[in-house]
Amino acid sequence: MKITDVETTEQLRDFMTTPTDGLVQSLRDLEGDILVLGAAGKVGPELLDTVLRANEQAGTRRTVAAADLFLGDAAALRGRFEEMGVDVHAGDFTERSFLDRLPDYSHVIFMAGIKFGTSGDWRNAFHLNSIMPYLVGERFSQARIVVFSSGNPYPLTRPEQGGCKESDELEPQGVYGWGIVARESAFATTALKSSAQKVCFFRLMYAQHLSYGVLVDLARMVRDGEPVSLAMPAVNLISQRDAIDVALRALRVCGNPPVVLNCAGPTTGVRYIVEKMGRQIGCQPHLVGPEPETALIANDDFCLDTFGPYRDGVDDMIEAAANWVMMGGEDWDKPTMFGKVVRDY
Repeated sequence: MKITDVETTEQLRDFMTTPTDGLVQSLRDLEGDILVLGAAGKVGPELLDTVLRANEQAGTRRTVAAADLFLGDAAALRGRFEEMGVDVHAGDFTERSFLDRLPDYSHVIFMAGIKFGTSGDWRNAFHLNSIMPYLVGERFSQARIVVFSSGNPYPLTRPEQGGCKESDELEPQGVYGWGIVARESAFATTALKSSAQKVCFFRLMYAQHLSYGVLVDLARMVRDGEPVSLAMPAVNLISQRDAIDVALRALRVCGNPPVVLNCAGPTTGVRYIVEKMGRQIGCQPHLVGPEPETALIANDDFCLDTFGPYRDGVDDMIEAAANWVMMGGEDWDKPTMFGKVVRDY
């Protein structure tokens, strides 16, 4: 099945959690249990589904565990995870006592921390993006840890140059950008203290899903006649299922010192995206300039050389997002704010 064939929520969940042969083989070769910290976010539930499906296909027996606060809307996920056969731990990662009660795990997928919308609370942002990661790194000093990170602190570059590489210097802006640097620095510090710890900084750019993401946000804006800003003129596009696949396979490439891995997808012009959507939806997109020559984009050659090509292509993702919006598909109501026009009053 291609992403353009997805028509129902059930098909979407099956599609997004289908493991690759590479992941199945990787988990077959991997010894030890897996803990997903921060499992109740946008990516966590489908990542867990994918792990379980890959384990089953690989014929491996291991404990798969999930940890989170499981508060508010996420409370229902606790029962769902337990029904799936996942070991569930509910608690606060900022408390040493909770971390100390967790069993030892050989492999950790770290997905916790505050992301967008952090500018109003510096204290909380840096507590959750630096102190808490350090506590986790200390607790799992013998583990392989894939740290979900971001290319947000990279400098802007011209799209024709191919985007920032893992070795490029960071230029963090704002609380979120500095929070990303703090998170990576915390784990880099714990890795210095324990040579047995292996880490991968998984710098993910713009993962796409049909229930949320840059593409469905842009499709809704085109459909509704809302102006689309070209202030960020280009974007990397990768489907969430391909991002999950790489994140799990990255357990095999963790190192000490930490290995940095961009997971990004092809660089795609925003004008190209919305004009293509406009033709499909039957609406003339309202583009608002100016259109700069530089954008926040990453080079993922290392990822492609290591794990091979992604499954879902850019044009298919764009078409699928427009189709999903036109037929009123499931919406997680988690706007990215990408392409929004910022007005000064």
